[in-house]
Amino acid sequence: MRRLLLLVTLVLAQAIPATAQSREKDLDRWVERDLIPYVKQQLVAHPRFQNETVMFVVLEDNAPASSSNELALSLRDRLLTAAVNTAGVAVGWQHGRTTRAMDPRQDDCARNDVHYFVGLELTQELDSSYLVRVRALDLEDRNWVTGFGKDWQGRLNTIQRQAMRQQRADTTFLGARDVPFNVAQTDLLASSLAHQLSCTLKQQLEDEYVVRNDIGEPAGDGLGGTLELIGNNLAKRQALTLTDEAGLANAKLKGKAHHVDGTLYQYWLTVTPEAGNDSLTALSASAYVILPYAAPEEPVAKVAPIASATAQIQTTGYAPGRTISVPNAGKDGNINSLSIVAPQSRSDCGSPCSLLRTRANKDAIVFYLEHQAQYGLVRLGDAQCRQRTAAKVARRGDTLDFPIARTTTDSRNWTETYDWSTQPEQTTYYAVVVTDARAARVIANHVDQLPMRCSSSMRPGLQGELLQEWLTDFATMTAKSAQHIDWRAIRVRDVM
Repeated sequence: MRRLLLLVTLVLAQAIPATAQSREKDLDRWVERDLIPYVKQQLVAHPRFQNETVMFVVLEDNAPASSSNELALSLRDRLLTAAVNTAGVAVGWQHGRTTRAMDPRQDDCARNDVHYFVGLELTQELDSSYLVRVRALDLEDRNWVTGFGKDWQGRLNTIQRQAMRQQRADTTFLGARDVPFNVAQTDLLASSLAHQLSCTLKQQLEDEYVVRNDIGEPAGDGLGGTLELIGNNLAKRQALTLTDEAGLANAKLKGKAHHVDGTLYQYWLTVTPEAGNDSLTALSASAYVILPYAAPEEPVAKVAPIASATAQIQTTGYAPGRTISVPNAGKDGNINSLSIVAPQSRSDCGSPCSLLRTRANKDAIVFYLEHQAQYGLVRLGDAQCRQRTAAKVARRGDTLDFPIARTTTDSRNWTETYDWSTQPEQTTYYAVVVTDARAARVIANHVDQLPMRCSSSMRPGLQGELLQEWLTDFATMTAKSAQHIDWRAIRVRDVM
């Protein structure tokens, strides 16, 4: 009898930890009992996260994914909700959220400055098990945070496997080129653009914008009422004032959808000063949107009827001479218009040259590009021909001179332009100005992809389909950081 009791006791002792272990392998239990408490504790206690803003994303191949599966996104959302409800944790502003936890202080512009991504990655292993890995990425250093991370590996139940097969877009990135708004989301579009523009308006500490209350836009673009929603949102956020008296208004609020490709449009919201109000600065914000038909100002009747769906898809590819809409051409007035002047002495260049001149109105980092007619787009380097992008640090009030190949200095032979064409007829110089260090690093990495010209000789640049892809990505980057990026361009008719 004693031997039997001992055997039963041993069996029970072995069964209890085995059961506990199996429970811990259940994904939902692991998330609630282990992952969420760990992430909350780390975000509060880990020194890297002190006084920093984080954003929660799903990772794919070590990069944030704009769309993922339902299971990964639901796990991410559980982490997000837990973090939002944790005192001392600052979570980045995210439009498209209807959960109560994301509603407070929607005009908190400080939450735009995200320093860390907390990323969740869900993958299937060779043995048919599944791996969940949570890590944190430092966006400034582009490194994973050491001492932070949690893994789970095990089997998914039937419901979880079904959720993993369901794909959906991540609304964190709603408004980006690959996750555009649709015409059923005009309220979210209005909220997003109002948030962007209100943060920009609140930086204009000495200016007060007053807009007429009769805001409206032409019917037919599928976005009727959006501008009125935006105006009401801006007034509610106390970013500007709405008035019924025309004589009191000092600015106009306008919205316009610009065609990008197929049914994809970029909706631009601008606030521009009325005539005579030169002290005010023109400001803008943008987001991508899908419109089922063309806006009135861009009729599709110019295109010949297409016989098949396959042929229609082919027309959306590379088009020679196409113009890419890059936002913020001089809208924020970070630098003055470009001009071309002759150097006062040889020391300005070291070889025959002209100078591309502008004036900085804010502390900024400036990148210089040249689109050589027939030769493609290049980044301009200095005489030392460094491999990395040559950027100039400018202080407010500085006159900026950048040496270029010798060309005409007669103002009758050059004009300001607001176009980025894939095949310009004349040489065009660009100055891209960035007022935020993190945004500048993103732009610098993108500009590094261009061939460099650092002498008076022509240099084959980026052309064709590769150029169109580069410009499209550049337009997206500029739209995402519109409050920090400005640019100017000058088109030159060379008569030398």
